[in-house]
Amino acid sequence: MRGWLPSAAVFITVLWYSQAGQGVAHDPPYGPFGPEGPRLREQLWLLPGGDPKVPLRATVFRPRDEVEPAAARGWLDRPALSPRPLAVINHGSDEATREAVAMPVFYWLSRWFVDRGYVVVLPQRRGHGATGGELAEGRDTCAAPRHRAAGAAAADDIGAALRYMARQPFVDRSRIVVVGVSTGGWASLALASRNPSGVRLVVNFAGGRGGHAYGQPRKVCGPDLLVEAAGDYGSTARVPTLWIYAENDSYFGPEIATAMVEAWKGSGGSAEFVMLPAWGIDGHDIVADRAAWRAWGPRLEAMLAREVALPRLSDSRGRDR
Repeated sequence: MRGWLPSAAVFITVLWYSQAGQGVAHDPPYGPFGPEGPRLREQLWLLPGGDPKVPLRATVFRPRDEVEPAAARGWLDRPALSPRPLAVINHGSDEATREAVAMPVFYWLSRWFVDRGYVVVLPQRRGHGATGGELAEGRDTCAAPRHRAAGAAAADDIGAALRYMARQPFVDRSRIVVVGVSTGGWASLALASRNPSGVRLVVNFAGGRGGHAYGQPRKVCGPDLLVEAAGDYGSTARVPTLWIYAENDSYFGPEIATAMVEAWKGSGGSAEFVMLPAWGIDGHDIVADRAAWRAWGPRLEAMLAREVALPRLSDSRGRDR
C-alpha cells in the first residue's frame, strides 16, 4: 500500500501546477485522493499547511464503525454512529533522508489509536518527501540552532492540517489528540503552546530537536536553547501533555528530557512525564513495534480516559490489516 502513495501525490502536484501554468485558477484539491486501502481504511489525503502554495500530503486511517455522511448511508443502512475523535500523529525529520522519505504511517502507533475508535491523520510537513517545498522548520544550523522558531514553523503545518480535518463530518472536533514522535514531538509541543480549539491532550514521544549533534549519540545542538524554548512553549500552553521517553534514547536521553519537561512545568505548563526503562537497541524507536504497547499503552490509555474519554472500541481490534 505504501508504495503508491508518493506516486499519487506526485501526480496530483503535476496536475495542479500544469493547470496553474495554463492560467486556470484553482485552489489546491484538498481532501481524499484515490480509494481506501484494506489496511485500516488507509487513504491519501491532501491538506492545507502553513504555506497555502504547498499542500501537505497525509495518510489517513479510519475505524470501521465510524459515522458516515447521511447521503452515503442509504435507506437500508444501519443508523449513523457518533463522529470519532481525531489523533493527529506527527513525524520526525532526518536531514539525510527527508526529501526521499516515504509517507508517514507509524503503523503500530496508528493501529493503537484506530483500535480505540480514533480517526488518525499523519500529515507530511513541508520539506519532506512527496509534500516537497522548502523546509520551513530547518532554517538554522547546529552551531546556531533556532529551536523555538523551528517548532513554530512545523506547528503552522500541523495546525492547518488539524483544522481542516476537524471540519470533516466523521470527526468529533471537540475531542482531538495531537501526538508527535522525535522532531514531531517537539512540533506538537509548539502547537500546544497555541492551545488549538478541540485539542484535549498532546502526547510527546521522544520529542526534541537537534539530536545526534555532529553525528554523536546523546549530544544535542544547543541543549540550553532547547530547554529554554521548552520553557517558552510551556508558559502559554494550557492543554495537558504526556511526555514519554526511554532511558536508552540515543537522541534525547534522560538528562535533556528531564530538563525540558522541568522547564515546561516551571513556566506553568501541565505535563506528566514517563521515563521508561531501556527499550530495544535504541529507545528513540519506542513506537516502532507492537511489543512497545505494553510499555507506554497503559499510561496513554489512562490519560485519554481522563482527558478525552475513550470512545467505544472499534471492530478493528485484534485484526492485523
